[in-house]
This record gives sequence, structure tokens and C-alpha cells, in this order.
Amino acid sequence: MRSFTTDGQTTARTSSKMINRGRPEDKTPPSIITSFETTPSKEAKRTTRGSPQRRQKANHFWIVLLVVPLFLFAYLLSRMVDLSFLGGVFLMGLRPPADDEVGVNVDHIDQEIMDFPDDWKTYDYNDIREHFDCRSRSKDNEKPLPSLEEWQFMRNKFTQIVDGTNKWDDPVPPTLGYSLEKGIPVPPPYHAKFSAGKGRGLFASRDIKKGEVVHDGTVSDVIFPNAVVWRRFVFSLTPEMACDCTDWHWMQKLEEGGKYFMVAGINISSLMNSGGEEYGPGGLPNALPHSSTSGKFYASRDIREGDEILTDYDAYYTNWKEVGL
Repeated sequence: MRSFTTDGQTTARTSSKMINRGRPEDKTPPSIITSFETTPSKEAKRTTRGSPQRRQKANHFWIVLLVVPLFLFAYLLSRMVDLSFLGGVFLMGLRPPADDEVGVNVDHIDQEIMDFPDDWKTYDYNDIREHFDCRSRSKDNEKPLPSLEEWQFMRNKFTQIVDGTNKWDDPVPPTLGYSLEKGIPVPPPYHAKFSAGKGRGLFASRDIKKGEVVHDGTVSDVIFPNAVVWRRFVFSLTPEMACDCTDWHWMQKLEEGGKYFMVAGINISSLMNSGGEEYGPGGLPNALPHSSTSGKFYASRDIREGDEILTDYDAYYTNWKEVGL
């Protein structure tokens, strides 16, 4: 048995064999056995390695290893994650954010609404535009993009006046568009920004192949049943919103041989500009419906990321008298 000194203290090392073969424990002087280290036997190691406590710790390790990434993944899915390589901004979550979650307060907008004129039910399309002085509004190329609260205000008015069953439960906010495919919260492959010389517009968020669906109004557009309801809706808005709606809304047959309805998109799809030869090279339409009764727009040629999405307003026949305006 060998003793050594550490920090002024004497320590004696004694193997377990020496203790077992040497003096009985009650006869071993305290000065000889002051402390000792033992080396566990192979059997003890096997017993410890397979003990319930050790297995429990191992289980906890694997649980943490699996659960933490899942929680992180769930957190990312609850946010807006830019997955432009999938064709836009990929939004996860099965409901749109509540007003108090995004800070939307539309109450103050009501204060800007004008009183209905006495004979508002007799106003035709041009009367409405003149009433709100929409010509100057339409020519203003410095108008900001509609805010989330402005889109929400228009949607609330639509629900109150036109269709109380519309829940607006698309998880994609109107500032990004809508879910291009039902149940998949991925907006169309475009985003809104200012268009040089034309004000607000839509631009490709990725490369779009010829024949690919660019916009699908069949899943996002709303329909007004008649001219009186449309008038009531427009007169319930602020002058700026009312003028925007006279620019954005159009008339369309929903089926061959059917009647015309006023149709609208209460999201950024309404900002799609019309192309034509008057805009010069590159200003030709690149997103068109296959027929005048369809709301689905296809790329008429390859569209590069950053190019403006242009349609042709003449794709739909316009004669306001046919819808009572």
C-alpha cells in the first residue's frame, strides 16, 4: 500500500483485493485505511449499463433529439417563410391572423366615408366616378399600395353588404394575394410593387413557364349579384377606395349564354395592369384567360422573375348597361 500527499493531505490507496485478503475490517487501523478507490467489476459494469435509470436517461435523450426539431419546425411554419424556389412566399398555418394579431384597426376608416347621395340607386358607372372625382385618382401614379387594413375594410364591407357567408379564411393575406390552390397556402407567383409610369402593378416573384397558371380568379374573385348591391358596396367605401373599385372591378359572364355580373378581386390581383402596343416593346400581355368566361389566367409566354405581369383588359367585354350601370 502506497500513500501520497495532495495539498497537505495524506491519502492511502488500497485495492479491494488487499482489503479482502488483509486484516478484517474491524481490525484495520484507521490510520492505514483512510480512503480507497474501487474499480467496479465487469458484472457491476454490465448491471449499471443496463439499469433502468440509464435506459431512462437514454430515452430522454432521444425524445429531446426528436421533439426539439419538431418544435422548431412548427415555429417556422407558424411564420411567413420565404420559399421563393417553390414559387412565392410559403405560408403555413390553417387560419388567417386575427385583427388583433396583425394590428388591423379598420374602425377609423368609417369616418372618411361620405353620405350616400339621395338618388344613389340611379347612379350609373360614370355618375359614380364623377361623384367621387375618380379621374384624378386614376391618373395618380404615386398612390401607395393598399394596406392590410384597407383590404380588410373592403372585405368587411363585402361581408356586411353582399355575402354574409364569406369567412375570408384563406391563410394567405390579401397583401400577398390568396392561396393559388385550395388547401395549399402558397400565393400566386407574383408580388405587388410600383410599376414605372403606371403606378401600382404586379411582378413575377420567380420564373414562370409558358402555359403555367399565373392567376386563378375562380378561387379568389367575388361576385356581386346585381347593380344595386354593387352600388351600395361602393358608396360604403372611402372616396379613394370607391375610385379604386371602379378601376379594378369588371363585368363578366361566368358561363356561355349566362348573364353578366360585376366581379372583383379583393386582394393584390386587382393591381394587374393591362399591356398593349402603346406600352412599347415588352409591354404586351403575358397572362391571359383562355376564354371570356374564365377567371384563370395562363402565361402566354415565358415570364422572367421581375417582369411585370400584364393582362389585356379587353379580354372581358365591357358595356356597363348590361349589368345595370
